[in-house]
Amino acid sequence: MKVERREGETVDQMLRRFNKGVVSERITKIYRDKMHFISKSEQRKEKRRRAERNRRKKQFRAP
Repeated sequence: MKVERREGETVDQMLRRFNKGVVSERITKIYRDKMHFISKSEQRKEKRRRAERNRRKKQFRAP
């Protein structure tokens, strides 16, 4: 992620813009995910578990 200083922009504003960019591009999430190897099958299992958990949450919230 690279941020160039705009005219009249303070360091705080530039830092805030940088942090927004990092969050929007999910750089920290990707970094954390790649810290440990997880096989494709484990990724699929986790995806299914999350989907099921989200379905149950939505089911309980709906009146």
